[in-house]
Amino acid sequence: MTLPESAVLDVLADDFVVGWEDIRDEDFCGVSSGYNKRQTAVGTTNGAGGRNVQIFVLSPDERVLLLLPGFWHPDDLLHELSFAKVLHRLWADDTKPLAEKVRLWRRLHAREPMTHSVAMRARSDWQSFDRSTELAKARTSYRDSITEGDNGETRLLAIDELVHQRMVHRPFVPYARFDIENFVDYGRRYYDLNRGHDRGKVFTEVRRREAKRKAQS
Repeated sequence: MTLPESAVLDVLADDFVVGWEDIRDEDFCGVSSGYNKRQTAVGTTNGAGGRNVQIFVLSPDERVLLLLPGFWHPDDLLHELSFAKVLHRLWADDTKPLAEKVRLWRRLHAREPMTHSVAMRARSDWQSFDRSTELAKARTSYRDSITEGDNGETRLLAIDELVHQRMVHRPFVPYARFDIENFVDYGRRYYDLNRGHDRGKVFTEVRRREAKRKAQS
């Protein structure tokens, strides 16, 4: 039986060119002390850490086909990678004019959450502190994360829904012009759940970067 993690690695090796970029000095990056690239996320939800980790799927000419903010369960990442390949085929289709591609893009992204399993939707729930922060923001300003439920009640879109809703409005945007900060704007900008574990340690590099960003703001 193939483990989900192995399946993801196989798909990435066969169908994608993989790279990474250090975003620690970017304005949109969250600030949390005590974490490093060698640590793993355990028992978190899809979209957790959206300001610190972003998974981009790009076409060869660097159009953003999909952006998954934060960590994602292997099964759900596989599902989204498969969807991104559909979008790539659409973008590469020379028989369709741009206006038709954009129309299909919007329809595909709008319908994609309907294909997600109950398990995927459950894994895309909000972390409690992000949920409370987002609901507080909604009381004073418009938030596209809020929708009206079947019974007229207000509810938060699950993170998988929110991702595709935001992608609807960003058809084939070049990576260099993609508004990452607005896309990952949900929940809290700053939090640190590692303080108890790392109490007493001094994170010089984190403090230097935080001071630099504050000086530039």
